[in-house]
Amino acid sequence: MTSSGPGERTVDDGSRGTRAARIVGIDYARFLALAGMMATHLWTWQADGGTPALSAALQGKAAALFAVLAGVGIALSTRRAIAGGRVASARWAVFGRGLALLVIGLTLGLFPGSILVILAYYALTFWAMIPFLRVPSRVLLPIAVGWALVWPPLLQLARAELVVPFEVGSASWLDLEDPLRLVRGLLVTGVYPVGTWLVYTMVGLVVGRAVLAVVAEPARLRALGIRLAVIGAGLAAVAVSLSWLLAVVFGGLERLAEARPELGAAGVAEQFLAEQYGGPPGGSLWWLASPAPHTGTSFDLAITCGTSLLALGLCLALGASLGPRMRRVLAPLGAAGGAPLTVYTAHVLAAGLVDALASLEPWDDGIPWQVSSLQLWLLHVAGALLIGLVLALLDRRGPLEAVVAWVARRFARLGRRPRGMD
Repeated sequence: MTSSGPGERTVDDGSRGTRAARIVGIDYARFLALAGMMATHLWTWQADGGTPALSAALQGKAAALFAVLAGVGIALSTRRAIAGGRVASARWAVFGRGLALLVIGLTLGLFPGSILVILAYYALTFWAMIPFLRVPSRVLLPIAVGWALVWPPLLQLARAELVVPFEVGSASWLDLEDPLRLVRGLLVTGVYPVGTWLVYTMVGLVVGRAVLAVVAEPARLRALGIRLAVIGAGLAAVAVSLSWLLAVVFGGLERLAEARPELGAAGVAEQFLAEQYGGPPGGSLWWLASPAPHTGTSFDLAITCGTSLLALGLCLALGASLGPRMRRVLAPLGAAGGAPLTVYTAHVLAAGLVDALASLEPWDDGIPWQVSSLQLWLLHVAGALLIGLVLALLDRRGPLEAVVAWVARRFARLGRRPRGMD
């Protein structure tokens, strides 16, 4: 991989040629998100039936980091067009990226496996971001905060009539048999509702713009990374504290136990902290105080936005501090992070294949290591690094990233076409 110094710029906008110069800190953060997501997919059960501490800690956080990085990516990929006044081209390019992700996601959803594929949800999130491309950060950030407060009760209300935890899981082409259900699931009642992920992507767009403002100066980029990490840690800590105050000091858990006597106090406390499937439990507004992952509550959003900013900030600071030699040593990691769609797709396909093979034999001695184990997770991380090593040696971007960029460029041309005479 070529480099241009600790503050190397990125031109990751689908321009022609081989791998462009990267902001390596962003690629490191993408790799962390990939590794974290793999842990939550592949190391989920222990012999005693519990969840490994690492996977439990990462639940919801790796996916949130991906969504924040998606917003950062939108800022990076549209900056030239917007700076040049080609706003229509930028909007069409984002639409094209979303369309490519939707096609890949619906196709990947056809393959068997226990992993709930997120790509179709991401695709619609890209489309939902199109109106915000030119909204100033000083306006966009309050919009994100306001939406994080308004959306959770709306989400709880909209999902109140669900008789199952979620209406759509891994969306696939088969779901087009009922288009209304598919759209409703992607937006509200699925496992990764777009209304929730929109918060992360708006935050990421603001962060991406801030990165672009300082990327040419390593010291300023490093300072920005440290500042983001501090803000993220503080945000997560405040959210956890406020949730605890509402639940314990202000009697939230007691009110929930009164409303759900069949669960008892212990059962309510367990559900209050348990991972959900895209939305908070229904029946009481006190559930909105839950900090649990994938509940979509304001506290869940604040905690996972905070941990995302913490991880991204530290990676930016690290990337801005490394010299050329260390960046070469970490080239496979950075290249894998620079090809998240390719690595994610390979991970989903490999896990699905192994799941299918493992299901052919009875599990007499417990859960096979090929289904859930530390070594399985480490194998997938090693596979991601191997993909990164190949891409780094070839000085190429990921093949799926190249396809998405190609589609984005083709759609961007629609915004540059002169209008016909009336």
